[in-house]
Amino acid sequence: MPSKPVGGFDLVLGQLYNEFWFNRAEPQHAGPKCQKCLSTTTLHRLEKIVLAFGKMTIKTCDVVTCPTCLQEEVTYHQGTKKPPTKRNLTALFAKLPKTIQAQILGGYKS
Repeated sequence: MPSKPVGGFDLVLGQLYNEFWFNRAEPQHAGPKCQKCLSTTTLHRLEKIVLAFGKMTIKTCDVVTCPTCLQEEVTYHQGTKKPPTKRNLTALFAKLPKTIQAQILGGYKS
């Protein structure tokens, strides 16, 4: 679910969700302290799978968000590349939201 614009700017977490990043783990609401206001933050662990040139690349990132001051910090991690197989493509497809699965299969157009 994309984040709503707050105070005239869009939150980074919402932009990542709009670019088809999805949660690889439940958000941790007892994350590290905020660097700006020292309140408790929420840690979001995200993942994105990219198919290109016969390879499947899994990109990961961590987003730390502060609910008090809306400070966000994104840390990207090196993606792993592996050749696609029927098994991991099926697992990838199963992870996608139902609306995107329907678009890929041609169920309906957005």
